[in-house]
Amino acid sequence: MPQYIVAQHGDRPRYLVKALHEVARRIARLVQSMDDEMLDARADGDEWSVAQIIGYLRDAEREDYAALAAITRIDGSRIEERRAMHGPDERRYEARDVAELLWEFLALREETEWLLQSAGSSWRHVGIHPYRGEVELQQYVKEMNERDLDCMWRIQRARDLHRPPGAPQVTGAADI
Repeated sequence: MPQYIVAQHGDRPRYLVKALHEVARRIARLVQSMDDEMLDARADGDEWSVAQIIGYLRDAEREDYAALAAITRIDGSRIEERRAMHGPDERRYEARDVAELLWEFLALREETEWLLQSAGSSWRHVGIHPYRGEVELQQYVKEMNERDLDCMWRIQRARDLHRPPGAPQVTGAADI
């Protein structure tokens, strides 16, 4: 989903759910267009490989689903600190794992979408985070979308860095 739609309609639950859906599908299309070498390659610096990014997304989606389920069930539920960012450093995600990780991420995302579509008045609920205090459901979902967009652009960059010489490099909205 283009960024301007999220910016314009970001306070509406329907558009947030649509953004989660669209960006996850775009990530899947990007990853499916990459070979094992591209999935395992790391960019300069401390960048994660695409395989690590997909592992992170799967782990993050597990955590987020648990938090969202708690928030929608009971207003004021305690939610855990997000730890998925440590996964790529603690686990060895490799290209051979990507198909399963991607499938699990997309299956969890579908469950998340169903949960949010049926949330009704729970969109006004808050979760109690150990360090941040109250976190509104809507804010939590916006943060998920921002994370997804960041990961999508990292994957896009990785794909563009590993294109054969002379192949057209398409970036921005035209490639979405």
